[in-house]
Amino acid sequence: MLATQRVRKYSKQEQIEDYEKLRQRIKNHFNDAMKGNGLAMLVGYIDEISDLYTRVQTQKVKDTKVHLEDSEVFKEVSDFAALSIRNHNFGDLEVSLDERGFFKCLQRYSVTDESFLTNEDLDMDNYQEDEEDYDDGSSTSQEHNFNKTNWLKLGILYHQVSKKAILVDFLNGPLKAEKRKVTRTRNIDDTKGKSTSTTARQVQASDISGNEEQNTANMVKSVYRVYIEKDDGQGVNLFKFFINPYSFGQSVENLFYTSFLIKDGRLKLYTDKNGIPCIERVTSQEIRQAQEENHKIMSTHNIATFNYAAWRKYVELYDIHDAFLGHRNEPEDQMPPEDIIEDDEDEVIPAVAARRRSEVSEEEEEEEEESITDIESE
Repeated sequence: MLATQRVRKYSKQEQIEDYEKLRQRIKNHFNDAMKGNGLAMLVGYIDEISDLYTRVQTQKVKDTKVHLEDSEVFKEVSDFAALSIRNHNFGDLEVSLDERGFFKCLQRYSVTDESFLTNEDLDMDNYQEDEEDYDDGSSTSQEHNFNKTNWLKLGILYHQVSKKAILVDFLNGPLKAEKRKVTRTRNIDDTKGKSTSTTARQVQASDISGNEEQNTANMVKSVYRVYIEKDDGQGVNLFKFFINPYSFGQSVENLFYTSFLIKDGRLKLYTDKNGIPCIERVTSQEIRQAQEENHKIMSTHNIATFNYAAWRKYVELYDIHDAFLGHRNEPEDQMPPEDIIEDDEDEVIPAVAARRRSEVSEEEEEEEEESITDIESE
């Protein structure tokens, strides 16, 4: 027959006295915690208060005074632990690691400019916090305090001394194992049967090598040469200068070449008294005068936008029947019918041109188709 050991049952007063004895021992050794020698005693205090609370639970004590005493003593142990850890000495030199001193050293290390540091920041013994710097809730003050810290330097230090693995959360998207549905298409062999195959136009080496007629530099010279031959000393309407009423593609090319002449200072672009853009040759006297006023002349290259609807509009608006720069007999790309854009009512045109367009009578609108037919026949 096994002998069973009877568990002693403690009275309420005995339990309260045990808690009081533990509390008194903790108060007596607070000086040791201040000196940094309290960690060894702290472990014993934690074990002792754990045993006391286990005994309270085992006996199912419901008296609130006992539980209140347990909470107060537990708070004393927590304060003793915080004080011991705060003043604990590390290493052979027995250097104490202080929380506020650590953050002050960290602030001095990561500050962007040393002029931001105050005397309180440099004084390691002064632990008074500047409430104006840390308690100010304004966005300007918060942004200033945030920008005072070199976060890149602090992050590099963290990765050098920290043992924490670098996160790779940014790879979660590409690493998702999602099965894609492959869209299978039937391959048609166009070499068999009578169906015609569509291929790109073969480009020869001679097409890529510089063609004298299509070379940009030579075309700019050719455009300038035509202008010099037809120059009467007065300005020329810009639209009448570069628009070819028979070819939208050549009109775009002429505008491109004209932009180079303006950039190089051969032609000048201005608006007349009616607000219509015009171009005129830059004289040698104007070039000499500009060089005297400014020794370093800045040149800019302006690129204009020009679409098919604007081309049709200005051809009708200025009644252009002949190309000022002539028509070049060369193959050009044709615009598919589905890509043709109707007239844009929001197209910006000069004020005089807008008034002229509004004066068009209904009879001229009825004769529009006949005039286009005459142009194509020419």
